[in-house]
Amino acid sequence: MKKLSVGAWITCIAALLAVVAFIAYSANIGGEGYYKDASVNNFPLVIWGAVACLIAAVALYLFKGGKIVEIVTGVLRVAAPALMAFGLMNLIAGRVDGLGYIYFSNADVAKEVQTAANLGSAQTAIWSMVLLGVAILIAVIAAFFSLRKKEA
Repeated sequence: MKKLSVGAWITCIAALLAVVAFIAYSANIGGEGYYKDASVNNFPLVIWGAVACLIAAVALYLFKGGKIVEIVTGVLRVAAPALMAFGLMNLIAGRVDGLGYIYFSNADVAKEVQTAANLGSAQTAIWSMVLLGVAILIAVIAAFFSLRKKEA
């Protein structure tokens, strides 16, 4: 643990937030309400691929490698937020119609649509998007920090 630099810790936090966002997504499709069983194509694959990139970057850092390892970890740390952004775009595209239907229906339809289950499902969808957006932001910030700890 003492070997990890600030950049490695920030990278780990980004990976953890991506996992939490995926858990929120899983709760969204597994729970009651509008989005029950409404999975987004390739979302799990993309998010777990991004998490794997972040974890692999930190794991490769722990092995003292040469220039090749630095290049690979750099590529992994740039690929992860790109994958998460792709996943976020797909998640938003898969949820925007339902969110509009739930929140912005006319008064007659809103009485039937804005049930507790549907509003809870919509809120969970929004939280999964927000968590993934924060994970992307932190992963981008982490890419600017070195994984190498400064030697005294």
